[in-house]
Amino acid sequence: MIILDRHTGLSLLNNIIYFIKNKYCNIVLFGIYLHLIFFKKKNMELQEIEAKKEDKGKRIDKFVVSLLNDVTRGQIIKMIKNSIITVNNDKIKPSYHLKGNEKVQIGKIEEIDDKILPNKNIILDIIENNEDFVIINKQRGLQIHPSHRECEKTLVNALLAHFPEISTVGEDMERPGIVHRLDKDTTGLLVVAKNQKTFKNLKEKFQERKIQKTYHALVFGSFDKDNGIIDAPIARATSYTKQKIAFGKYKGDAKEAQTEFKVLGEYTLSSEITISLVEVKPKTGRTHQIRVHMAHIGHPLVGDSRYYTKNEHKLNLEELKEYDPNTFYLHAKELDFILNDEKYNFKARYPDRFSALLNYLDKF
Repeated sequence: MIILDRHTGLSLLNNIIYFIKNKYCNIVLFGIYLHLIFFKKKNMELQEIEAKKEDKGKRIDKFVVSLLNDVTRGQIIKMIKNSIITVNNDKIKPSYHLKGNEKVQIGKIEEIDDKILPNKNIILDIIENNEDFVIINKQRGLQIHPSHRECEKTLVNALLAHFPEISTVGEDMERPGIVHRLDKDTTGLLVVAKNQKTFKNLKEKFQERKIQKTYHALVFGSFDKDNGIIDAPIARATSYTKQKIAFGKYKGDAKEAQTEFKVLGEYTLSSEITISLVEVKPKTGRTHQIRVHMAHIGHPLVGDSRYYTKNEHKLNLEELKEYDPNTFYLHAKELDFILNDEKYNFKARYPDRFSALLNYLDKF
């Protein structure tokens, strides 16, 4: 059964009346008109899919992507934002987590041009470039892949300008060659696959935790011990604005998370403020894991407004022009892995603002 909206229904009725009144009306043309109207509406019919109990906790955008062929996650997100995809006929956000047993309505698949444009204006600090992969020392403020908020000034846009051959590498054409990510304001090392074989190998190694990532971070507070392991599950906060340790109320399922740390330096600026330089090795790869775990043990990253403590507001470094209180100090310093029986070790220098703050702290 085809259901027409009010506007189309009235339009069709008017044409039928015109046909009846005008005996000279071209029957053939009118028949073509009817065919086009009904064909168009048929393509716009809704699909309704029931989310089962086992789908509880899944993001709606990822859930729909898994059901539809030849539709990217970017398209799905745009459709959700335009209310073409709804849950129980209600508008939802792309980050909505299914509760199970809901009805998901999917309208006409939008024909959206998802082609990613290369951007040669983004400067890349290339540490290594060979036939299998490229190692980037990512700058602060550079998003990894395009999103509905930013589609032109990302690492992927820059990579496509420098290495167009990676455009077909990977499982998602919006993230060609990308096997892991860094937060937008996290600096440091990132490996990008240049062919499908390497993409598969690196992805498997990350999943099997055979790639060691070492970070350096500046955090608040003095540590009781020089090293340790933080073992605390991480889940989504009820507000969806940040991750949180999985105690109390949270959304979805909590995931195990372990982070190893080692204190490299300690700087006492005053009786109230101490800053420590720590080496951090995440054993799992949860969103914001280092930031969440360090805040959890009472040592939030300097400048991390999302997971801050009251002491952060007392840090006043007006005399240091490189200091930026609006961003956190986390740097992916080292990357170790084995690929094709060859061992690789890469190290990245600190960004200028990180080095400047460390040099300043050395005075204390």
